[in-house]
Parts: sequence; C-alpha cells; structure tokens
Amino acid sequence: MSVPGFAFNPLSLAIEGAAIGFLIAVPVGPAAVLCIRRSITVGAMAGYMTGIGAALGDAVFGAVAAFGLSIVEQFVIEREAWLLGLGGIGLIVMGWMTMRHRPRTVGDPVADDRDHEFVTHLHYLTSSFFITVFNPLTVIAFGAAFAGRNLAGVGASLPDASLLVAAVFCGALGWWTIICAVSVAMRQRFTGQGLVWLNRISGAVILGFGVAALVSLLPLPWKQIGRGIGL
Repeated sequence: MSVPGFAFNPLSLAIEGAAIGFLIAVPVGPAAVLCIRRSITVGAMAGYMTGIGAALGDAVFGAVAAFGLSIVEQFVIEREAWLLGLGGIGLIVMGWMTMRHRPRTVGDPVADDRDHEFVTHLHYLTSSFFITVFNPLTVIAFGAAFAGRNLAGVGASLPDASLLVAAVFCGALGWWTIICAVSVAMRQRFTGQGLVWLNRISGAVILGFGVAALVSLLPLPWKQIGRGIGL
C-alpha cells in the first residue's frame, strides 16, 4: 500500500514499531519493580505514570535509532561507563529509600494531601524515565531490533520515523498498562505488614540492580564469566 509521504507501508511500520516497543519493555528491570510497587502501595495512577515515564524513555532511544542519530548513539556508547555509574548510584539511593519507606495508611495527612498531586505524579514519571534513559543497553537493543527488521533507513523519511517512534511508545505503554493492571488487581492482598515487606523487597531488588551496574564496571573478563555460567 502506497501512502503519500511514506516510504514504508504505514500499517506494517506501526505494527512492527509497537511490537519492538513491547518486547524491549518486557524484560524485568528497576522500572518494572517501581511500577509494580507503586501500583500496589499507591494506586493505579501512580503505576500508570511510572509506566508512561518508562515508555517515554524507550521512545527516546527509539527516536535515536529511527532517525539515525549516530552522534547520540556514539555518545552513549563512548560514555557507557559514566551512564552505568550514575545510573547505578541513583538506583542504590532509590532502593535504600524504598526499603525505608513507611507505607501510607488511611487518615494519613500525607496520603490524603491533594495539593501536590501534580508534582507527585511528575515525580513518578520522571524517576522511571531517567532510570530507563540511563541504561545504555537500551539504545543498542533498539539499534539491533531496527537493523534486524530492515528499518535502519526509516530515518530518511520524517513521517516514517515519527510513526515508528510513536508506535514504539504505544507498544511499550501497552506492556506497562498490563503490569499496572495486574498489580492493581493484587492490591487487596497487601495490607499492614505485607506493605512493609513489599517496600523492603522491592527496594532490595532496585538496590541490587544498582550494585550490579557498578560491579559491571569492574575490569573483569565478563564474557568468559558469562560463558562459564552458561550465559
């Protein structure tokens, strides 16, 4: 199907972009832990805003790959160690704060405060966004996915590239919507001490991702280690 302004079939492009965005968002990471925890402890809107932030992060890297922004991609690759270091430190701080977080209760003035709702939602969105964009492996994953699907030249057409990035965002957001919905359905199972342990466990997992990011910077033969453990 030929559509004016499009070099690729727009329907196929939208489907492929959505599939790529969905599949790259699926692997469990710190953003997923945040989304699950916030959906259960705070509510659907908190989880959904966290998912939107992560999807926007994926869309940024999707744009880098779609528009062929080799300068940005090269910048990310060359400074991978710095990005991993900063991201790892941020995750450790966030994980520690999550572990020590006191669950909100009914009648809690903080829980009932509506004056700063916008700022709170913005915090949910930006925190997951920065967690996503500080992962340099994401841009590599998008580049490989686009090359594997012969989409490397899509950036030559602004309509094609824009549609692809929008589809990536929608595909990633579809995954986060599923995560949020499942987590909200489990809310009633977590009360009192269960919420305390949820904060401790999710915080420990986020902290663990941060430690893993920092450990990966050590000058060790990671490829040989990976082969040794069957990865």
